[in-house]
Amino acid sequence: MRTLKILSLLFFVSLSVGAQNEKTIFLHHSTGGLVYEKGGVLELMKEYNSINTTNYTIVERAFPNKPYPWRNYPYDYWNIWINGYCEENKDTKGYENVECLETLAQDYDVIILKHCFPGAKILEDTGKPDAASERKSLENYILQYRALRDKFDSFPENDFIVWTLAPLHRLADGAAENAGRAKEFVDWVKNDWLKEDGKTHPNIHIFDYFSLSAVLDKNPEPPNVTYCLKYEYERSHENSDSHPNDFACKTIGPEFFKFIVKTLNNE
Repeated sequence: MRTLKILSLLFFVSLSVGAQNEKTIFLHHSTGGLVYEKGGVLELMKEYNSINTTNYTIVERAFPNKPYPWRNYPYDYWNIWINGYCEENKDTKGYENVECLETLAQDYDVIILKHCFPGAKILEDTGKPDAASERKSLENYILQYRALRDKFDSFPENDFIVWTLAPLHRLADGAAENAGRAKEFVDWVKNDWLKEDGKTHPNIHIFDYFSLSAVLDKNPEPPNVTYCLKYEYERSHENSDSHPNDFACKTIGPEFFKFIVKTLNNE
C-alpha cells in the first residue's frame, strides 16, 4: 500500500523532456526543518528523480544563522538582502549564514524562504509604517514584502517560493488576537501582494503553509482556536510550543514537495 501511495505521489506530473538539473535551496528555521525532515521531502525528491529521469536537487539551510540573530521575519530578509547587511558583512566570518541574494541566485535556480512561528505574533499598527522597523506589524510587513517583491523581480531567471506564516499554538500568549492579524497578512500575501502593482510576477510562488496547518473554521469545535495551529498538529496540548508534530509534518511535507516540483516543472 505504501509503495502505491509513493508512486501515485511521484507521478502527479509527467515530463516530456529528458533529465533536468535544477537546484533548490530551502531557507528556514525550526518549523521548516521539521516539515522538510519529518515530511520526507529529500527522500521524495530522490524517488521522483529515479522515476522521472530528472536530476533535481534540494538542500536546506538554517538561515539566517550566527552571527546574525536567530530571526527570519520579514524585517530580517529585508535587512539582509535589501538594507545592505550582507554586503557589509561579506568579508566576515559566517558570511554564508547571511548570504546575499545575488550569490544565492547564482548557485540555485529555486530559492524557498519561510518565517518562524513568532512571525505570526503581529502587533497592532501604529499608523507610522516603516520598512526599517523590527516591529512585527501588518504595516511594516507589507512594506518589507513590497521591497522583497521588487528584489525578486530583479532575478527573472530564478524562482522564489514564499511560505505563508506558521500559525501559533492556541496557548501562546495573545494567540487569538495575534492569530487574526496573522490571517490578515496571509490573505494579503495570497490575494494582493502579487497583484496590487498591476504587474505580473511569474517567478514568485506562494506555498500556503498557514492554510494547511491552521484552523480556518471561524466557529471551530473546541479545543481548536480559529487561525491557530490545529489541535491535532500540536506537539503538546499542555504548553504553547508552536512547532508542528510529526503527524503534521508527514501530512504537509508531501504537499510541500509537490509544490516544489510543480515550480521546477513550470506548471
